[in-house]
Amino acid sequence: MKLNRAILPANKPETFDEEIDFSHLTPDENHVKRIDKCLVKVIATEFGDVLQCSINGEADVIASCSYTLEDVPLHVNFKETLYFSSEVIGSQECYYEPGVEIDLNPHILALILAEVPHNITKSGASLPKSGNGYRVLSEDDFEKERKNKGNNAFDALDAIEFDEEN
Repeated sequence: MKLNRAILPANKPETFDEEIDFSHLTPDENHVKRIDKCLVKVIATEFGDVLQCSINGEADVIASCSYTLEDVPLHVNFKETLYFSSEVIGSQECYYEPGVEIDLNPHILALILAEVPHNITKSGASLPKSGNGYRVLSEDDFEKERKNKGNNAFDALDAIEFDEEN
């Protein structure tokens, strides 16, 4: 979604509704695999040199299960107000965007990704117990094993006999 600041009236909100296609994005197999549908409503108001964009949207995403990496469909809602300026203001709350056209897609994508949790468990999925070359331990079992095992790097020191007369 791109906004042209040159056609926006001053101090008057303009509403834009759009479906954004994020199918061109490369998938991330560990978090969000794809975004199937994204509907966004933007209310843009130009205040002198600052453009205020109130963004409300919803998206249907496919994420990865933390246990099995299988697809997990999610519906996320997002809402944010962003500020843009064509001049460097020095404010962390106002994005510097030179020129008259502002591309909101990267900002909308960031809002979607922020709403998707990183630890998703598919219904009915359970943590694997063990497999080829790995074991899954609880934190308590790990601590017990670590205390009993010791540190192999220092095992050679036990075999050294010291002269206790000096």
